[in-house]
Parts: sequence; C-alpha cells; structure tokens
Amino acid sequence: MEFRKVDVKAGTQIEYMSPELLFLAQSGQPYRGTLYVHFTSKGESFNLMDFKKYITSLRSVTLTAENIAYEIYGTIGKNVDVDALGVIVDLTARGGIQQRICFGEEFTPVKKQNIFQVY
Repeated sequence: MEFRKVDVKAGTQIEYMSPELLFLAQSGQPYRGTLYVHFTSKGESFNLMDFKKYITSLRSVTLTAENIAYEIYGTIGKNVDVDALGVIVDLTARGGIQQRICFGEEFTPVKKQNIFQVY
C-alpha cells in the first residue's frame, strides 16, 4: 500500500496511536490490539487517511502475532523517510495471555483517552 506524503518540519517527533488494530491469526481467529508508532521526521510524514486505510486493510491479512509489528514497520519504512522509527503492538489477551510486540527504536507510548463530552 502506498501512503501519500505530507511535508512537516524536519526533526519533529511524531507519534500515532490506533486502538483499532485487527488482523487474523494462522488459525483464522482475530487478533485485536492497539498500535503505537513513533518516529522523528526527516521532513515528511504520511497522510492519515491512507494510514487508516492501511490499518483497516490488515483485517484481511493472516500473520503471526510476533510478526505484526515488523510488517507495519516495513510498510511505513517503504513509504516515508524517517529516523528512529519504532512500532509497538499491544494485543488484547487471548487465552489469558497478553502480548506486547515491539520492533525498531524503543519508546514509551503515550496513552490518551478517547473521550467525547457533550454539554
């Protein structure tokens, strides 16, 4: 999948988070989780609509849990030129076991609540 590039100031620290990660295990059962991506811009990032479509496209992909972070890392690396790229995937528990898969640069993800308030 191709991501359209977006110009940003070089050196900008960028982090994306999506709680909507879903892909298929070898057994055909779904893995669900939260995706965190962090990098330092070299003057570009990617279009968020394209990234959302990519995340959604993973729903039809069969991967082992241990390879999902590498798959996402590789796709981002092919589409934009960045420094210090890191990917973390926090999978929801299956069979009572929770997994965190990391690839690339280490970082501590920022976790924000998705809260919408109506007054």
